[in-house]
Amino acid sequence: MSGKITLITPPDIYENGNHSTLFIHPSDEEQDVISQWLGKSGLKNDLNFYIFSGENNVSWFLYALSRCEHKYINIDCYNSITQALGGYILGKNNVYYTTIDENLAAVYSHINHNRIENVTKFLETTFSDQATPT
Repeated sequence: MSGKITLITPPDIYENGNHSTLFIHPSDEEQDVISQWLGKSGLKNDLNFYIFSGENNVSWFLYALSRCEHKYINIDCYNSITQALGGYILGKNNVYYTTIDENLAAVYSHINHNRIENVTKFLETTFSDQATPT
């Protein structure tokens, strides 16, 4: 039996005992990749996926950032909120990020060593122990 995924977006909050993951600024292409990966993964456990796409809701964002065990951020899609909080975000535990900007990656590497190639690698890294590929 596959696990259930609950998608949570601002301003909603969902409290339960499930593991939670925050996706910050996933591009449309990345959202498609996530959906396809989930369809093939056969995850065993129920999960919460918080999605932040740049809504003007700092309180919700900070709550989700502290609530979620794993975080993925596409730095190339930053908005004013996440740009202002960039160092803070990357200083948190279990934050993985992607960017094509090598200069920015060089700066952020001093804060966070979890630069990842793409969202697929993040999903494989984060959920490898829960997935049973079909």
